[in-house]
Order: sequence, then structure tokens, then C-alpha cells
Amino acid sequence: MESNPVIRYNYNAQINPPAPFVLVTLKNVLTGAEAANLPAQLDCAADRTLLSRVVEALGLPTIGSIQIGGVGGTIAEMLVYAVRLSLHDLPERDVEVVAHLDESWILLGRDVLNFHRIVLDGPRLALELQ
Repeated sequence: MESNPVIRYNYNAQINPPAPFVLVTLKNVLTGAEAANLPAQLDCAADRTLLSRVVEALGLPTIGSIQIGGVGGTIAEMLVYAVRLSLHDLPERDVEVVAHLDESWILLGRDVLNFHRIVLDGPRLALELQ
């Protein structure tokens, strides 16, 4: 069985505290429209991946809605979009994501992270992804 290569990233130190980010590519599952090398923060506390305005730029298809719980127990009804997502050069996956149009970057939730081996090395401000 062939394994994926180990990909290494440094944390994004331009934010405080520094945080683990990777580059993702997003594709519209219907049209093939693509946005590549977008910064995405790993968020292992999030159930689902959260996109930004890129949903509009790619014209991602809406496939429903879902209630999402947030900080302080707030509940919001959010639209769900279909997207083909890949981390770095790893294989693509079709994912159902939500979007918050005021976010400036992508938050990768466990719906994506659980498909990968991820090692966070906080003292070295580095991560490994496979």
C-alpha cells in the first residue's frame, strides 16, 4: 500500500498566538472552477470546515442548510455547499462545508482533518501533514 508523502509547514507567525495553517485547493464540483493555494487554519475543535467568500467566487452549489453551534452557545442556520477540496498535493475529497462570508480565511474542521495524519509541534511552531 502506497503512503502519501509527509508535508511540512511552519505555523503562521503573523497572528498572535501563531497558528497551524496549510494551503488548500478548492474546486466547484459542477463547473471545475478552481481556487488554489488558499491559506486554511487547522481547527480540530470544529465539526465542519468553514469557508469564506470563496464560495461566491467559485459559485459553489448550495445543497442545504444546517444549524451550527458557536461560541457561547449561539446557534446559527448556515447554508451547506458542495466543494472538492485538497490539502497541498494530497488527493481531493468531496466535502460538504459551511460558509461565513465575513471570515478572512478558511477553517479546516474535523470533517477534513480526520482523513489525514497531522502532527502539531507547538514548541517548534511546525506541523506535519500526511
